[in-house]
Amino acid sequence: MYFKNIAEITQDKIDNLKKSENYLLVFIAEKSASDATPLIDLFNSNGIKFFGGIYPTIIHDTVNYHDGMLVIEVPYVKDVVKFSMKDEASFKEIKNLEGINTAILLIDAMVSETDLLLKKVYGLLNNQINIVGGGAGFMSFEQQPCIFTQDGMFDDGAILALMSNKSKIGVKHGWEVFAGPFIATSTEKNIIKELNWRPAFEVYQEVIEANSDNKFTENNFIDIAKIFPFGIYKEGAEFVVRDPIAINDAGEIVCISEVPENSTLQILTGDPEKLILAARDVATQTLHNDDDVNCLMVFDCITRVMYLDNQFEDELKAMRDVHAGRPCKIRGVSTLGEIASSGMGFVDFYNKTIVASSLYN
Repeated sequence: MYFKNIAEITQDKIDNLKKSENYLLVFIAEKSASDATPLIDLFNSNGIKFFGGIYPTIIHDTVNYHDGMLVIEVPYVKDVVKFSMKDEASFKEIKNLEGINTAILLIDAMVSETDLLLKKVYGLLNNQINIVGGGAGFMSFEQQPCIFTQDGMFDDGAILALMSNKSKIGVKHGWEVFAGPFIATSTEKNIIKELNWRPAFEVYQEVIEANSDNKFTENNFIDIAKIFPFGIYKEGAEFVVRDPIAINDAGEIVCISEVPENSTLQILTGDPEKLILAARDVATQTLHNDDDVNCLMVFDCITRVMYLDNQFEDELKAMRDVHAGRPCKIRGVSTLGEIASSGMGFVDFYNKTIVASSLYN
């Protein structure tokens, strides 16, 4: 259910929600973040189980909302676990994973060490569990409490919802090589300091300005960078995209997510039509033979939304059309990083990518 604000969650709607013992997954758009604490209080006072996060926008069918909240009843959630990078003891053994097939993982996108957090969480699960999720937070890229359970709001951590549902996961981005390869000869977490032993921005600017009509000025970095992300080589798969979001005071490139030192990078670019075709392919990867797929959970990067602009609705329609004729609803968020693992290896953290999961019984 989509609500424009907390005032729309009337008592009769609360009464209906109370009839179910299922957990609610709550996505709140950034512009409605002030409703988060009152909503937590409202649900707690009515004995409703829930978890969720604040995201740049929320997706309901083929509409991308910049305000409001999405309340999704999620059957078959067996447990919700909270992790904090400020509390090592929170990463304790998860008992009784028997019958758990899928997990939804919501993280603070501005967590101090994304890769370490994912390794810690993945190490607590068996490799047969599908994992899907995304980074929560604000477009200011400043760390603030942005994920929540019945215990309240917090940051620098993650929420893991363990489900007995089976699922099929799709992952794709559709970005193509513009220039490269380059070696990230010096990095620090999410900061690229050097490319090919030269200042990173100097190389990035030189390549883009020499091979396109774009010219960097003092204030337009993000406008150009959203068109030219980095891609980390991954054998047998698409490049793992890293989103450049700023230049720091030292003239280094700041990305949303970590970039390993000495990794091989390409500068990528995208054609809107090919990005939309990638969305269709993602939805196709989630198809299941049975008709009991009731939800396509979508985590779609906010910088794809920014880049596609008015065509973003076409991306959502491309996914909907794949599931046409099935009782499958699109529900999701735009994210600051996308999370996926199909039980075949380590969980990955993506940028500028679509991650989707069909949930079925």
